[in-house]
Amino acid sequence: MSYFIFDGVLECGRQYELKGEEAGHILKSRRLRVGDYFLIQDEQGRRFEVVLQNLSRNSLKFVPEKTVAVPPQSPLRLEILQALPKEKALDFILQKTTELGVHRLDFFGGIYSSKVFSTSQAERQMVRWERIALEACKQCGRQFHPEIYWHSNLETALSVLPECPNSWVLSPGSTDSVSWKNCILADRAKPKEHQRVLIGPEGGFHLEEIDLALSSGMCPVDLGPRILRTETAAVSAVAILQFLWGDLSQTK
Repeated sequence: MSYFIFDGVLECGRQYELKGEEAGHILKSRRLRVGDYFLIQDEQGRRFEVVLQNLSRNSLKFVPEKTVAVPPQSPLRLEILQALPKEKALDFILQKTTELGVHRLDFFGGIYSSKVFSTSQAERQMVRWERIALEACKQCGRQFHPEIYWHSNLETALSVLPECPNSWVLSPGSTDSVSWKNCILADRAKPKEHQRVLIGPEGGFHLEEIDLALSSGMCPVDLGPRILRTETAAVSAVAILQFLWGDLSQTK
């Protein structure tokens, strides 16, 4: 169930006031009335079922009545290293990979990216990216949004990223690429707790970037016979890895 954000610490039984954008969202989109219940999460990540006590044009007052369970984070630390795509595709990647439980998103200026940000531009974009990820969290019930970073190019990104023993580069058509299906069949007993996937932009990778990825220890992987759009590739990769080693495969 979706929730809203309170900038502060909440306690059951006390009355609080919510103003600003979050209050406007509740008042306009949810059309709540006094006595209605909804969910709010405080700055510590605790989530509460609250009852609406009073509302005005720009604010509302509520009382938390009980805490509710927060969905656990995926046991698989999953990271996406993504060459900067066009804005529409980037927004899609942010939304859907957040919903699927990715832990970290590193964007970089690819050689074939349609545009590359300066440091100041990237800082402004980061605010927007985090807002998109936060909205995706609120929609799907996730507690916190993934870590998001920007790097000027792939070489810079690879030089600062922490070591990851299971790192992949999506490289369709590569003669030495592997299949995740074969990996899981051959190595089923060994859990993979940390995975990283490198994905190119709409124009694909430059050969120099492929060489950089392979020399850093990444293994080429092929998702099948079709060439996927960059946003489709990102979502597909995350979904497959979450199913193989994450929480999409969990059963109650």
